[in-house]
Amino acid sequence: MSSILQPLLIITPIILLLVLGVILFVVQYQKRLLQHQEQVQKLQTTRQYQLLETTMQAQEKERRRVARDLHDEVGSMLSLVKLNLHQLMANLGEPGDDVRRSEQTIKQLLDEVIGSIRRISHDLMPVVLDKLGLVQGLESLRKSVPGTSGLTVTLACNDKGKRLNSRLELILYRVVQELLNNTLKHAQASRAEIGLHFTEHEVLLSFSDNGIGFDYEAQLQKADYQAGVGLVSLQSRINLLNGKMITQSSAGGGTRFDISVPTTQETNTLSL
Repeated sequence: MSSILQPLLIITPIILLLVLGVILFVVQYQKRLLQHQEQVQKLQTTRQYQLLETTMQAQEKERRRVARDLHDEVGSMLSLVKLNLHQLMANLGEPGDDVRRSEQTIKQLLDEVIGSIRRISHDLMPVVLDKLGLVQGLESLRKSVPGTSGLTVTLACNDKGKRLNSRLELILYRVVQELLNNTLKHAQASRAEIGLHFTEHEVLLSFSDNGIGFDYEAQLQKADYQAGVGLVSLQSRINLLNGKMITQSSAGGGTRFDISVPTTQETNTLSL
């Protein structure tokens, strides 16, 4: 009996060692596979960030070009038309009342068009943002809301002289600009509030309105719908800044966005 057990006693540890070796091999293989998948995902995420920021750079470059063309060329041409109209009327001597009324109407229309071009140019290329910073840029954005919209916008800030790096300021400005435009287009709100709070290591941005609100989760699923795409775009911009965005909204309950972004930026990709 002992002669039968002796080979088993010798083989059993060998089999156990082989099984243990196979288990360790499988575990190590799965670990390496997981690490490889994480690296691939990280590279894919990095490429997505690079693509997004490259796209944003191209958009900002195009905005600046269009803004310059509007201001320098179209705006100047309309101002020249207005001047020529004034000279033409002066050469007519004493025109009748009908002609005078037509002149005033044309001048009023020209003033409105010139004003619209200036507002569009400012939206495309916020000069105040470049020269004076995010706080004054948002203040200018707040003042640009048309009085006929029925929307009152307030801005609260704990440090009006604070400056951040230009990339961070520009992205946060565009985020607020998008949120404000959405409120004007969809929210049917009478009041909107912008909050900007600077701490030692981060900036806290809030935006809220008292509008009709929306179903946030349902809207995110509508990737083919403008609002859904807009929300995803906003989140992507915040991700570029290594920040966080919390959205609270419900039908009839208004909307609130709370955004936190580190002020010491470790950029994912290129700088704007």
